[in-house]
Amino acid sequence: MALLTVSGCTASATDPTPTPSATTTTSAPPSVSPKPSPTTESELAAASAEALAHEYYRITDAVAADPTNLKPLKTVATSAELIRLRNTFGPWEDDGWHKTGTIQVIDLTTQSVSFDDSGQGSNAGPTVQIDVCYDVADVDVVDASGESQVDANRPDRAWERLWISNPDYDDDPESGWLVADRKTLEREPCAAR
Repeated sequence: MALLTVSGCTASATDPTPTPSATTTTSAPPSVSPKPSPTTESELAAASAEALAHEYYRITDAVAADPTNLKPLKTVATSAELIRLRNTFGPWEDDGWHKTGTIQVIDLTTQSVSFDDSGQGSNAGPTVQIDVCYDVADVDVVDASGESQVDANRPDRAWERLWISNPDYDDDPESGWLVADRKTLEREPCAAR
């Protein structure tokens, strides 16, 4: 998502040193061989957050392609991230901007799972920290006249860290997950598959 930002803004978030307690890796599209079913509370939280991460990119793609309706953002984001997305996509309708193409998730790795309520974002509940490498080679942001608004030097691939929390974990441990924050990571882009 950060690569869509025309002005090149980097998401602001503190970067606490992760303490890995559960590490899993998935790719999109999902791999052909099924992953084993989660057996621990941490594995279930990681699997649920990973599923939400893929949905986050799908929903933000859809909203960016047609920024006339921002309501779907509430189904995948909360806290600082929801504000950031609304502030990004809100002006697009007035400016006649929209996105073409689709973000491709290349690599998605759970870095940590924390059941401490003091995680990233303002929501209480567990937080899963996930690093995502994505490809935007086929993505453009165009104005009403069809002129690209993307910096010509934008890299095709980049990493970002998502903090995904579940404020309703006690009532809904599987589907209450939302992206609370994200930060662009300065590291080598993932390799092509």
